[in-house]
This record gives sequence, structure tokens and C-alpha cells, in this order.
Amino acid sequence: MRKLLLGLKLPGRFPEGQRGPVAQQALFFCALLGLLLRPMPLLAAPCPLSGVAEYIASHSRPPQSGRTSERIAASLISASRRTGLPLYLLVAIAEQESAFNPMAVNRDSGDYGLFQVHYAFWKAHLARRSPWGLREIRRSDLLNIDLNVRAAGLILSHDLRLSGGDAVSMLGRWSGRVGKAHKRYVEGVLEKGMAFLGGLRRRGVSCQ
Repeated sequence: MRKLLLGLKLPGRFPEGQRGPVAQQALFFCALLGLLLRPMPLLAAPCPLSGVAEYIASHSRPPQSGRTSERIAASLISASRRTGLPLYLLVAIAEQESAFNPMAVNRDSGDYGLFQVHYAFWKAHLARRSPWGLREIRRSDLLNIDLNVRAAGLILSHDLRLSGGDAVSMLGRWSGRVGKAHKRYVEGVLEKGMAFLGGLRRRGVSCQ
């Protein structure tokens, strides 16, 4: 894969990550996610920044300021437009991973930021632009909202391609979970994605 603009790049080859059959109990969620990932007229309109920021502010733990919530919302909306990944999926994963805390750090697993990007593995595959050319990302880079979301968008798009468009398999690659832990993770993401869309609809907003 060629180097990408906007300061981040991925290489052409990656280990394929976790393999194995999806647990039977997760098939229902696979079907639901498959439906959600299809373009639907109801979800055709772009999401207003204010609506997304409100959801983030009300679901963040610890609570984020209005300004930070708007920054997160703007970055997620941009990532959705750039990658083609549904906004509700990005919102749900960010909530599942960090409860919208851009400074979240799991020192046991080495995961950083809004999407809890696994630094030890991805540091060799992601780079950012500098005055001296591309350089390897640092841990502190992943605490930057925009860089963390850009990295997550690239990784998720890559995982979705490796998974042949199967969203449940993609979530397994992303999280590294298998079996019951994978099923619980998929359930959590699905629940949060539906809550996000439901909350917007209750306010008369429908978006992608």
C-alpha cells in the first residue's frame, strides 16, 4: 500500500491477526451489523456536529468538556467521510474502547487514546509527517485526538478489507478477542451504535 497523505501511512503487508470461526452465538449480531453497514436512505444525511458532540459529552467517562467533545465529534465525522466507515460504527468503537476519553492509557496492554490503539504493534506500521520526513509515531502522538482517530480509521479499514467486508470478523481483528470475549465485544459495540442512532432519531436527526 502506498504512503498516505495527512501524515499517517500503512505498509503493504501485515500479519493477518486472529483467525478462527465466529462463535455461533455471535451470528445474530453479525447479521444485524451487516444490515447496519449497508447504505440506507434513512441514514443518508450527514450528521450535524452539534448532535454528535452532545452524544459524546453525555456518554463520556470521565465527562469531557463541550470543546473536547466537539473536537472528538469533528474528528470522527472527518474519519467517516475519509474512510467510508459508518459514523455510528466509529462512535461506538470509541465509546467501547475508552468511553470517549482521549487521554486513556492501559499500561498493562499498551493501548493508547480514544480508540486504544495498541502501540507496541502499530508503531512499526504507522508514521506521521515531520519537517524531516515521515517518522515513527510515539506514544504521545496517540493521545492526540486527530492522530488517534486517523490511525484507528486506517487500521479499521485495513481490518475490514482483510475480513472480506465481514464487520464481526473486523471487530475481532481490531480487538484481538476470540470466543465469548469477542461476542461480548461485538454486543457492546452494537449496543452503543444503536444507542447513538436512537438518541439522534429521538431528536429528529437521522444521519450516516
